[in-house]
Amino acid sequence: MKWFQPIECDKTVKKPLVCDVASFEDDGYNENSFKIGKEIKNWDENTFIKASEKKCNGVPDDVLQNTYMIPIYSERLVNEINNENINGVQYLKIHVKNYYNENYNEFCIANFLNYIEAFNYEKSIFNRFSDDFPNPNVRGQIAGVTKFVLNKEKIKGFDIIRLSEYNSRFFVSEKFVDLFKKN
Repeated sequence: MKWFQPIECDKTVKKPLVCDVASFEDDGYNENSFKIGKEIKNWDENTFIKASEKKCNGVPDDVLQNTYMIPIYSERLVNEINNENINGVQYLKIHVKNYYNENYNEFCIANFLNYIEAFNYEKSIFNRFSDDFPNPNVRGQIAGVTKFVLNKEKIKGFDIIRLSEYNSRFFVSEKFVDLFKKN
């Protein structure tokens, strides 16, 4: 089975809505909160994300563009994913607002729970943070990846994963891509 790395800011509508302010920050969450593979409890369903500038106003895509680089899916897309029995995602309802505060209620943050150690170090092309990097917390960790190769045996049975070794990116199976293309 083939795997794909989604492009998170692709224009599928002529003038997309791009959201850049979110109330989840007021609740102690940030974009990294959705990249650790852990279920989020006590989610406030009044949470919103919005476009703060007129130039960011537009039509929301099924995969909402946002400056946090987190997957936010329309209810329509969530329903199709669920109909295909694609598991390992916690959907957190979020209100989407345009620049004029008009509300699009039917969106969810896709919090991926399949946090898999599947990065193939031998075949991937990547670099690491140096041992003298100013932030000691990331020294020796993967800094960037030019070519991803996944260990097939570790991703068998999954359709959406986030790599534990490099959680900035997530990957979807061919089944997910086919569903997306079909709808």
